[in-house]
Amino acid sequence: MKQFKFKCLLFFSLTFFAGLNAFAQHRTIKGKVISKDGGEELVGVNVIVKDLYRGSITDIKGNYTVKIPNDPNVTLVFTFIGMKTQEVLVGDKTTIDIVLLPENNVLGEALVVGYGSVKSRESLVGSVVQVKSAELLKYSNALSVDQMLEGQVAGVYLESEDGNPTTPVKVRIRGNNSLPDLGTNITASSEPLYILDGVPLIDALNPNIDQVSGATADEQIKINPMALVNPEDIESVSILKDASAAAIYGANAANGVIIITTKKGVKGKTRVSLSHKTLISNPINKVQYLNTDQFVELSTEFYRNSGYNDEDIADLVGRTDVYTDWGELSLQNAMSHHTNVSLSGGSDKTTYRLSFGYKDNETTSKGNDSEAITSRLSLNTELVKGVRLSYNGGISTFKSDKYAGFATYAFKPNIPVYDDEGNYTKMDSYANPLADLEQNINQSEKFYTNNSLKLDVNITKNFKSSSLFGIDYTNTKQFTFYSKENGKGADDGGYLKEKRSVDNNWVSYSQFEYKGAYKKHNLGATAGIQLKHDESNSTTADENNLITEKILLLGQSKEDADSEVKSSESENAMRSYYGRLNYDFGKKYFMSINYRADASSYFGGDQQVENFASIGGAWIISKENFWVENELISFLKLKTSYGKLGNAKVGTYSAKGLYSYNTSSNYNGKLVATPYSAPNEALGWQTSYKLNLGLTAKLLGRFNLGIEYYNNKTKDGILSLHVPPETGWNSISVNTADFTNYGVEFTLDANNIKLGEIKWKPNFNIGFNRNRLDRLTSYAERLTTGQFSGAGLRVGESTSLVYGYKYAGVNPDNGNPIWYMQDGTVTEDYSTLKSDTNERVVIGKSNPDFNGGFSNSFSYKGFNFNFMIAYEYGAEKFISYAARDMEKVKTLYLYNKSVNLMDRWQEPGDITDIPRLAQDIPYVFNSSRYLYDQSNVSLRSISLNYNLSRELCKSIKLANASIGISISNVYTWYKEGTQADRNGMAEYRYTFPQSRTFAFQLKLGI
Repeated sequence: MKQFKFKCLLFFSLTFFAGLNAFAQHRTIKGKVISKDGGEELVGVNVIVKDLYRGSITDIKGNYTVKIPNDPNVTLVFTFIGMKTQEVLVGDKTTIDIVLLPENNVLGEALVVGYGSVKSRESLVGSVVQVKSAELLKYSNALSVDQMLEGQVAGVYLESEDGNPTTPVKVRIRGNNSLPDLGTNITASSEPLYILDGVPLIDALNPNIDQVSGATADEQIKINPMALVNPEDIESVSILKDASAAAIYGANAANGVIIITTKKGVKGKTRVSLSHKTLISNPINKVQYLNTDQFVELSTEFYRNSGYNDEDIADLVGRTDVYTDWGELSLQNAMSHHTNVSLSGGSDKTTYRLSFGYKDNETTSKGNDSEAITSRLSLNTELVKGVRLSYNGGISTFKSDKYAGFATYAFKPNIPVYDDEGNYTKMDSYANPLADLEQNINQSEKFYTNNSLKLDVNITKNFKSSSLFGIDYTNTKQFTFYSKENGKGADDGGYLKEKRSVDNNWVSYSQFEYKGAYKKHNLGATAGIQLKHDESNSTTADENNLITEKILLLGQSKEDADSEVKSSESENAMRSYYGRLNYDFGKKYFMSINYRADASSYFGGDQQVENFASIGGAWIISKENFWVENELISFLKLKTSYGKLGNAKVGTYSAKGLYSYNTSSNYNGKLVATPYSAPNEALGWQTSYKLNLGLTAKLLGRFNLGIEYYNNKTKDGILSLHVPPETGWNSISVNTADFTNYGVEFTLDANNIKLGEIKWKPNFNIGFNRNRLDRLTSYAERLTTGQFSGAGLRVGESTSLVYGYKYAGVNPDNGNPIWYMQDGTVTEDYSTLKSDTNERVVIGKSNPDFNGGFSNSFSYKGFNFNFMIAYEYGAEKFISYAARDMEKVKTLYLYNKSVNLMDRWQEPGDITDIPRLAQDIPYVFNSSRYLYDQSNVSLRSISLNYNLSRELCKSIKLANASIGISISNVYTWYKEGTQADRNGMAEYRYTFPQSRTFAFQLKLGI
């Protein structure tokens, strides 16, 4: 009883006492672990004393030694990647040799499902997919783990914002779970909830992050939290897709949850792991622009068709004796280096893992390099018997230079880099690209730390308590300098801007867990409370007309300079109560119930509290007495779940009216507050009701089949709508729509299929997704946006439809562009077409019909060969820079154009889809002419690795060693194909230059 009271007191007060020891007699068990396949000695097998958090690991000969309590009921657990876990009752044995079997059956694999809970795949009710770090690193050289998920999981779709390896990627789990932006830049986020070792991470792509300060787009610093976490430190990534799996996270779980678990230490002597990777990247799919001869030809034709005389044309066209390929000057073959070192080990009571990483990443676009330094510590210790304290934390620094190289590739080719005096050629208010690269600065620095401290107390055999406190902190500095020698700086007499921002988030939870069994009844229960607080602030200052450019510090501008300082602060808090109940009968029938109540400061009035819940069940049919065992289907399980989840990822003050203080707003010389955003106390939660039906089967003793159907109905979708100007506001956030995402996912994988001496591990997945707008509560049954956006909403139609003007081609008689009207006729009169928004019709959709991946791993003796294919079909995208490069010929006096313009109409009878070149040709961006089909099949990676034999490693005093080579972004086949000497989807897909990367890697274990 005293020990029980002590543990309770320890839990509630969170006071930790070290140095106490539990005395008990021990004895030693030793043995050897080998593989059934060929009797291979296995190094690195975990040998754990069940329920005591202690153990050992096998050496290079497969031998182990472990101390256990002097109790015949002690059980040893043997685990190894790719092998079945075995449990052995020790009894009175002193030597235990083990033969591990290949893990052809992954049903016993442990999956992380949130709040410290781990479930076997066999007992899983919800839709959870777990990807081990070995699988992620095998198929990708990406800088962050989110980018590595491409093609790995059914129903997960990735899209890069610009193709830059350091910027965030959009991750969509089972479709877009929020409404499209209709031009106000405010909508609920569609990004999943990221959890790192129990701590929620910042939503890097939340469109409302900087809405308070009113910062311009170039001032918003989007942080990819995953780029600050070293992939080498990650043990596994779990993706929670349905209500049963995610409901315990309540608010913000409607978009899915991604749980990242980092590597931990294992008992034994200190082991050192070293790895180094050198990467060489080459530019590919380069956009092709006009050379000087072509540029002069087209410019002359354009000005002549526009009515200019020959003298003016010669002045406007410029030089004919110079050719500068700005794209080639801005590109490079890049070399990067990634180095990692880790130390791990431990004793009976304490285990640890310490790691360091360094990445010097050079891109194929000059001036867009980055440097990352990461460190991480995992420490787990037993304070007293049954009481464990664990710490998991990391510190990272990240520096990046950003140079808008892509925009400069389109500068006129007949302008020389240098003038006659050897100085950089001036380009009016635009910077000479090379001068910009050399003289200007656009740099960001980030300091990031994520830490969690957790206390676990085994109160009794069946009861356990856990408490966690975690911090996610980012400090960012962005510095911009434009020299007075070029571009914007020349207009301003030099320009400086500095922005500093801090995001400081903390979370704390305490929970009780119960696990008990009676005959065939197994019950597990969890109940807890969580507190979460997020705080952000930023300050931006700029000034021009600098006194000197030798000291780049704010506060040294001339008296007549313009300067501005603006700042913002925001904070929000959430209190949550949650619970989970798991029950099974005979490991045959399973039930899971989850509940969570969230109270959030995001919303006002009586909308602050919302309840979320789910229920799910599973039935293993193959365990029934009526089931006849057969080789075709050895395991069969049906599962289903239904529940309600939420999305509170909106602007911090979307429901509240805000005021802004600005030096331009004063009364009698005094600073005054002016209205900034419209209040809406009725704004409430965006909620999703998720249904999931699934089937899991094992075929022919080796193939694992998974089929799932989902139907996610979202209620009260949040959108910011334009309002009449007489209201005094531009827009207001409202709960305005209901919509549905539904689809089917299919997965088929196997482990170690034997093809002679070759072992093959394939994995195929595909996900189909559709969506539909069910109800629109605001004003009308159709909402569309302005001229330059393709988004729109129409009841009964998909929410991912693209609206615009349907291009009909070119009139062969006069070279004018023509468009289809709704009645099927064609017109050349764009002004009439534009005046009626009803003429904007559906011309495509931004959501793919299906996407997926196919990965393969082959092993032969010490060799491993791997390749990954990713694919998508049906998504279409407006390419704005294609319109700029191709159609906006009015800017020929400033920019080069796409080589595609060589196919323009020139004389009556020409059949082409590119109009004649003249000023009276309208610039129509949102036309189907610039809607490109993204359907593609991509060979994402190929790799070959060789593991040195144990005998060789032993002779050079190593535990293990491997060398490898890989190629990333090998080749992509697009549905529309490619055309020699012309640009298409392959060239226009991203704004950032694409590259193919060759990597050479060395790994050593000591």
